[in-house]
Amino acid sequence: MTHIKNSTWYLVSLIIICIIGFYSCQKDSVEAPDVSDIQVSLDINRTEDAIAELDTNQILEGLAQLFEQDSSFYSIYFNHILGVPLYRLNDEQKISFMKGFINDARIQRIHFEVDSVFGDFIDMKTALESSFKYYSYYFPEKTIPEIYTYISEYSVQRFIFEYDEDRDGIGIGLDMFLGEDYPYLRYVNNHSSFSNYLTRRYNKAHLVKKVFEAIVEDWLGENTGSRMLDKMIYNGKKLYILQKLMPYTGEEIIMEYTDDQLEWCQQNESDMWAFFFDEDLFYSTDINKISKLVNPSPNSSGMPPEAPGRTANYMGFQIIKAFMKRNPGTSLQELIDLKDSQKILEKSRYKPKRK
Repeated sequence: MTHIKNSTWYLVSLIIICIIGFYSCQKDSVEAPDVSDIQVSLDINRTEDAIAELDTNQILEGLAQLFEQDSSFYSIYFNHILGVPLYRLNDEQKISFMKGFINDARIQRIHFEVDSVFGDFIDMKTALESSFKYYSYYFPEKTIPEIYTYISEYSVQRFIFEYDEDRDGIGIGLDMFLGEDYPYLRYVNNHSSFSNYLTRRYNKAHLVKKVFEAIVEDWLGENTGSRMLDKMIYNGKKLYILQKLMPYTGEEIIMEYTDDQLEWCQQNESDMWAFFFDEDLFYSTDINKISKLVNPSPNSSGMPPEAPGRTANYMGFQIIKAFMKRNPGTSLQELIDLKDSQKILEKSRYKPKRK
């Protein structure tokens, strides 16, 4: 396991989540197991607060205490997120950097904005705990990871790492979830990560999905297939597992589509399927042809302007749904372990919906 991995109450809880809008209730009927007997209680490590509250007259002592408690997280945070390897600094340099960071007006502004959006984080904690119940139901042998929030200076939205030899940790950059209307480009000029079609998803409604996406990507491992079919099946498996872990979350959140984009895909499954066949895309390895069909993009090349990006992933999602319906004894772990995209496609006997 690498140090930083690639990319993570019952009726009352569901009502609360739907009301506050973090989970969108699906329009279709939801099949979800009863997890009311599964107890999950997360400790959320608010590292942005822990750092801000350090006594600037005792920086070294405060840093030592942070690293003693959570060395695996803070090593990654300072070395890779902030890009300041503290282990290379002498004591005087550490004190200077930390005082500058804590008193920096930009960091203080970001911290204030994070607090304004997330407050005590109790609603998000409840939403995370709800999904971790399904995590424990489907994967009882897996331990629940440690959760850390942090300020990334608009750089890293989330990451998964090895907390210890028995479990993982998940880092969540809260400044990357401040809302679709947050003026990211005012602070990060001309960066492709802050295009409108991406920042539309930088909000609280997508936070839980992004956390579990990191987890599922880690379970699936690297997608080594180069054909579009391999990529769409890989991503379809990811989306299917996410939906099982977040059964009361709307598919528009799972897919990261707008309602209109999701409806367009649902209404045009047969046309998309025919397009992939006509253009010989299923077995294409030409990244220039397939990139917008499987990677984040505002649109899908060759399709009408209403078509969102990643339409091949949407189709992969439908294939996996069909596969699991026709193979009801297949567990989620068995699905993860299946690597033959062609065999999955054949066994799914998927037929696209017609208008």
